[in-house]
This record gives sequence, structure tokens and C-alpha cells, in this order.
Amino acid sequence: MPIKQPSLQILLDHAQKQSDDAAKKLGLLTSHLQQAKQKLNLLLEYRHSYQSNFQDSAKNGVNQVNWSNFNAFMNKLDTAIAEQRQNVENANNNRKVGGTEFRMRQGKLKSYDTLSKRYQQTEIQQHLKSEQKEQDEFASNISPHNQLTPKSK
Repeated sequence: MPIKQPSLQILLDHAQKQSDDAAKKLGLLTSHLQQAKQKLNLLLEYRHSYQSNFQDSAKNGVNQVNWSNFNAFMNKLDTAIAEQRQNVENANNNRKVGGTEFRMRQGKLKSYDTLSKRYQQTEIQQHLKSEQKEQDEFASNISPHNQLTPKSK
């Protein structure tokens, strides 16, 4: 039993919407990954800068309170960096999942598109066969009439 084009078109439209939604989601996930990486880089740069500044000021000597404050701050900064690295890893995993989902949706869309094109091709072929049959019938109906009229010399 042939698939009706309207039903196939509904499936094709739905697959297109799902593909578009997956593309938007992938874009957002990619953006979140970029933001997480930027934040990590800022934290790393800030840590390096803070450590360099402290080392420069420590050349003249550091009292116990400043040393303790420095260590406490660096520990908090290292904790924030570790958490941000985890955020980057999570964002990267989410982006991979989004990419897989997008490719799956694209494959489904391509399958429905292929079915639609095949259906259209079948419809065209059936239409051409029907036209050819009508032309053949018309030609066979004309042919006997031409033979009935005698040719005179």
C-alpha cells in the first residue's frame, strides 16, 4: 500500500522541526562550552597574575598574616578552578550529546526526504505512464479511421 504524500509531508515537516530544534540546542550547548572555557581561562590568568604579583611583593619579605591570606586565597582560587574545569568537562559532554542528537535528527530528516523524493518520482512515473497510455489509445482510435477512408487515384 503506497504512502500518501500528505502523511509523508507531515513526517517530513516534523523531522525538519526536530532537526532545527536540535541545531538550535547544539548552538546553545556550543556557546555554553565556549563560555565555560573562557571563564576557566580567566580564572587561570587571574591566578597566575595574583601569584606573580605576590611573588614580586614577597621579595621584600612577607609577614605571617599576608602569607596566610595569600595561601587561603590561592586555595579558594584553586577550588574555583577545579570546579570550573569540571564545568568545562560537563559542557563538553553535553555538547557531544547535542552533536549526536543533531546528527541523528539530520539522518532521520534525510531518510524522510529520500522517501518523499521517491514517492514524488513514483507519482511522476505513474503520471507519465498514464499519459502514454492515453496517447496510445488516442493513436489507436485515430489509426482505424484513417484506414477506413479509401484513397482515390
